[in-house]
Amino acid sequence: MASTFRRLAAVLLSSTVLAAGAWAQDTGQAAEDAPVYLEADTLIDLENGRGYIARGEVRAQQGERTLFADELEYYPDTNRVIARGNVIMRGQGDYPQYAEEVELDAELSTGIALGFATLLENNGQMAAATAIRSANGNIELNDAYYTACPLCEDGSRPPTWRIRAGEVTQNVEDQMMYYRDAQLEVLGVPVLYAPVFAHPDPSSERRSGFLIPSVGASNRLGFTYQQPYLWSISPSSDLVVAPRYMSNVNPLLYTEYRKRFWSGSLAFEGSFTREGELDPDGDTLTAEEDQWHIFGGGRFNITEDWRWGFGVQRASYDLYLRRYDFAEEDRDRGNLLTAPVATLVSQLYLEGRTENSYGSAVAASYQALRLNRNDDTIPVMQPLVQYRHVFNAPEGWGRVNLDVSGAVLDRKDGSDYSRISAGADWRTRYITSGGLVVEPYALARSDAFDLSNLNPAVHGVTEDSFSRTVGLAGLEVSFPLYRPGNAVDWILEPVLSTTYASDDPVRDRIVNEDSLSLDLDEYLLFDPTRAAGNDIWEEGHWVAAGLRATAQWGESSSARVFFGQGERLSGTPVFDASSGVFEDSTDYITSGQLNWDAFSVEMAARLDQDDFDINRLDFSTSYRSERTLLDLRYTDISDDQTALPPRRELQGRFNVDLTEDWSLIGNFVRDLTNDLTRRQEVGFRYQDDCTRLDIVYESQESDNVNIGDSQSIRFEVTLITLGGFADG
Repeated sequence: MASTFRRLAAVLLSSTVLAAGAWAQDTGQAAEDAPVYLEADTLIDLENGRGYIARGEVRAQQGERTLFADELEYYPDTNRVIARGNVIMRGQGDYPQYAEEVELDAELSTGIALGFATLLENNGQMAAATAIRSANGNIELNDAYYTACPLCEDGSRPPTWRIRAGEVTQNVEDQMMYYRDAQLEVLGVPVLYAPVFAHPDPSSERRSGFLIPSVGASNRLGFTYQQPYLWSISPSSDLVVAPRYMSNVNPLLYTEYRKRFWSGSLAFEGSFTREGELDPDGDTLTAEEDQWHIFGGGRFNITEDWRWGFGVQRASYDLYLRRYDFAEEDRDRGNLLTAPVATLVSQLYLEGRTENSYGSAVAASYQALRLNRNDDTIPVMQPLVQYRHVFNAPEGWGRVNLDVSGAVLDRKDGSDYSRISAGADWRTRYITSGGLVVEPYALARSDAFDLSNLNPAVHGVTEDSFSRTVGLAGLEVSFPLYRPGNAVDWILEPVLSTTYASDDPVRDRIVNEDSLSLDLDEYLLFDPTRAAGNDIWEEGHWVAAGLRATAQWGESSSARVFFGQGERLSGTPVFDASSGVFEDSTDYITSGQLNWDAFSVEMAARLDQDDFDINRLDFSTSYRSERTLLDLRYTDISDDQTALPPRRELQGRFNVDLTEDWSLIGNFVRDLTNDLTRRQEVGFRYQDDCTRLDIVYESQESDNVNIGDSQSIRFEVTLITLGGFADG
């Protein structure tokens, strides 16, 4: 009888009577040769060996495969195997399969499961009234559904979404799931119907096919429908082609391409249409012509320490991105240079980093997205090169930095500029027995310039070449004072620095390219050079003094404030009036931070040295709790600044959980100077284990008469395992 038991279990367990993945998989080594164990409460012999019935907590195991059932029948003459009641099959795939009844035919090549259910990859779940395995391994499910959402155990609530179909076929050869009479249900309500539908088997690799479409509407573009198609070119590359229909303007084609290599990766995205320039009402102002944009880049490792990369950012004209609701700022692709606001940058770079050195070389060109900016006056960087190496001086003597850099800038309209520089700076720190911190420093540098295409009315010549050697030395002293308390610990730190710098003999001959603006803050107040680059050299003698105060309490709460000012004792001002360093006395510099549980505040300000008027203020505050996120930022640049345009702006964003799944989301950018709401978004977000849905109303106000205001509704949906779409 034991051999019969083993044969019975072996036949059953080697028959691969599993559906939706298990039926489609080969378990490898034959199971018939492995020992078989069968457990049951009772065993009944029918008609002298013509059949057997095992009942009561039946468990049959052979190797890694196990079957559980309430009852199991085996008929040797016909080789029929039937398992009934709470059938669970494990070991023929990554996930168990369930059925009320499973039966195989005589050849054990086909079979049927009633009341079938199974788990799939990525939390996928599938169930069917019947599941039939054909001889070629394909699985046919009838009256079936698929979802990636958790199911309510008592069946009182439908899943967030599921695909129902009269018939579902899992094709083993092409690893696809095919549906007939399919409908998408959301919370049990049918919302979409398709006579046929297909998607890759969740257990398969990435496959080509249509993605979920994007739908939206705006007064500028009208009704929009975008249908993306994913072409999986290879395991390391893919292409998305997404034509977009817009009722107010001509159609547009959007594409994305990605490729991975053994040493790095690249990615591009772009769009193309043929359209004339439009007024805010959508009327054509010019004849139709090619309109497009392209963003992209790549980064590749050369060695462990060196890499190279590139970035491409271009648009056919200044308003194209805004016109078609594309972001004017490209996503972060790891490029060396970051484009300023309303500017695109294309670049090619080389970068290396070791424990004691850093080097880079980058060539770049820019495109301004402002109508009043002439791109011919923007320099082309070809290239900018810099290298720094840190040398550790003998013990107690700090460190020495060696810097070498060069720059070549060309313009179609304006002056051309070349510079090469080499310098070294030294700094060390001593701490006395009384706690006084003394930091002496020194710097020496030589620069050589070659200028051409100069304006003779300004410079007196059209070409000029010259060099200079400059240096400085100084001292920074601080005295941290620490006072512990029962509830609050205090730290007071007065700071004083003094710097002596040599004269600049060629100051009036330099065209300033790399230090066009300076915005003095707490850290630049004590910086020895204060300039952003090498062109501007601040000569003479100046001092700076400040006081930092810090309070700490609890596990993570703290407050910090700073107040300071600098004074020029000799020398001529070289920075513009907007810098805060133009007068002999600098602006007052103050900053502060507060972190108290979920609440935080950060502030930095420059106050006029004569009347304490605010020349610049940056203020931000945030509140983050388990259910609420609030961020607010305010920027105020004084009206009497010369280099920076006056600007008062308020930005904010929020996310408030209304229920476990629903939240209220929004953000805004308010231009207080021009009394415009540049962007305002408010909407609802639904998010659970299998779905994310954003319904957002967006409005934009513009002072550009060629673009006008805009209002739109945007839908963003992600269905786990089936993908998602985002408007535009």
